[in-house]
Amino acid sequence: MTRLSHKLFRYFSALIIPLLLWGCGDSESFTIEGTVDGNATINLRFIYYTNNTLVRGLTAAREGKFEYKGVAPTPTIVEILDNDYRLLGRLFVVNGDRIECTLTRNAPNAIKVSGSEISERWADFLNENSEALASPAANEIIEKYITDNKDDILSTLLLLTSYDASADALRADSLMASVNPDVRPSSLVAGFNSLLQRLVSDTSTQAITPITCLNKKDSLVEADPAARPWSLIVLSDNSSGRQDSIVPALKRLNKASKRLQLIDISLDKDTIIWHRSVLSDTASWRQLWVAGSLASPGIERLGVPSVPYFIVTDSTGSQLLRTPSVSRAEAFADSCINAKH
Repeated sequence: MTRLSHKLFRYFSALIIPLLLWGCGDSESFTIEGTVDGNATINLRFIYYTNNTLVRGLTAAREGKFEYKGVAPTPTIVEILDNDYRLLGRLFVVNGDRIECTLTRNAPNAIKVSGSEISERWADFLNENSEALASPAANEIIEKYITDNKDDILSTLLLLTSYDASADALRADSLMASVNPDVRPSSLVAGFNSLLQRLVSDTSTQAITPITCLNKKDSLVEADPAARPWSLIVLSDNSSGRQDSIVPALKRLNKASKRLQLIDISLDKDTIIWHRSVLSDTASWRQLWVAGSLASPGIERLGVPSVPYFIVTDSTGSQLLRTPSVSRAEAFADSCINAKH
């Protein structure tokens, strides 16, 4: 866990420096200069929200060197990605900032930063806890930091970017409420709070009723979690890495026990994409599709935060597990079908 040697300095810098930065009106832009490891010559994408608008910027790193200028009148998080949308790093920025960073491909937590006290401390935390943040202990580590540092904007940044809210939305909501409002500006947390409200709503915890879907013969059918002792509801699309991880897990579970029902629902935008994506997976379980993706009436009430997503239910439709992890869903489903009765 990150600990600065001078706790008093940490407290006042965390509380006062952000306010000084946010109030600075001398500059109308921010600048990010950096280096990509390996002297790579690649395109870089910069994505951030400002004034309720999603901004997408593009620049080139030539022999590893790059520079990007943007506008952020209020504090925001800038995500830096490669041309294939793989995350390289994140920075906290606002107009007036001039930040230097070093990015390591395939290791966003290895980012090095100078020029911004907040982004520097954020990078230090990620570097010092990189192994733990990639493990199931990530939420526990972030919870402890937030509990010990409620007046630190780093608590907000970690909760927004590294905490798995889908694992325990009620806990995430409680943690966000515990952070000092002075260090969780609405420009940063509005979207996250909206998502949490979906996740903590009654619809994300109540028993799941039958969902109307289209099957591969283009006929309307109902997927009913009550049809078997346990059901694994799989929500994915053609960008979810189905062939690499999801389909192999479903094939194994489908062979393991007839007491487990697989409800494999595609959220692809149309049936052409869906049919193409499932054509070669030789599935022997029922594969389904709904129109409207996450906004579909049958899916919207589930309060799903992202795709892919997995929900395990019992014979009453009660939700036993909600997770974005196929490995966690597979292990939990295994424990259900192997439980003694």
